[in-house]
Amino acid sequence: LQGLEFLHSNHVIHRDVKSLNILLRTDGSVKLADFGLSAQLTPEQNRRSSKTGTVWWMAPEVVKGQPYGPEADIWSFGIVGIEMVEQEPPYW
Repeated sequence: LQGLEFLHSNHVIHRDVKSLNILLRTDGSVKLADFGLSAQLTPEQNRRSSKTGTVWWMAPEVVKGQPYGPEADIWSFGIVGIEMVEQEPPYW
């Protein structure tokens, strides 16, 4: 979650938060990976609307093609939490 906080405080959204992009190191630290779909937000463009990411972890507004911002990453992180408990994404 600190990785997302850092991105969002720098006006960047990841747009592909999922379990495969969260890495556990041998020292127990956790790293967020794969920034290929990330996007820089600006005051003029503080929302995005492209359907980008992995569908099972996408926030509803992303799936619908509606404007979204950092909150879509938080939704995806929540799906990862459910996946950790259930051993699969909830909508799989």
